[in-house]
Amino acid sequence: MSDPRNLRVLEAALYFADAVHQRIDRHDFTRAPRLRAQLLRAVDSVPANIAEGARGTRAQFANHLRIARGSADEVGVHLRVARHAGAIAESEYWRCENKRVLVCKMLTRFLRTLDEEEAHAHHREHIRRSPP
Repeated sequence: MSDPRNLRVLEAALYFADAVHQRIDRHDFTRAPRLRAQLLRAVDSVPANIAEGARGTRAQFANHLRIARGSADEVGVHLRVARHAGAIAESEYWRCENKRVLVCKMLTRFLRTLDEEEAHAHHREHIRRSPP
């Protein structure tokens, strides 16, 4: 598809992952070490899938963006659990959640654009193959 370094959604996802890492490193997860591990795995998956998909076909890229979106949703659930368990402060939760929502919106818009481009390409191909 394209060079992943030029994707704004990747930059936003990296910023989001960094914010989560910073907040998580400040808090004690000794009572919930698996939650910490799951949260970090999920947040790291978001930019990784965007970068990996950017090097493939349009369909592969869309699939990786969907996986990244799912991972971002998973992060949202883990953040809520951490907040309710007292593992992160309310203000820390909202800093991460606001960044997560932004990334989700960007991924959704990007997917919609790819889907529209695919639909237009199919339409053009159909017209090209139709008899005059």
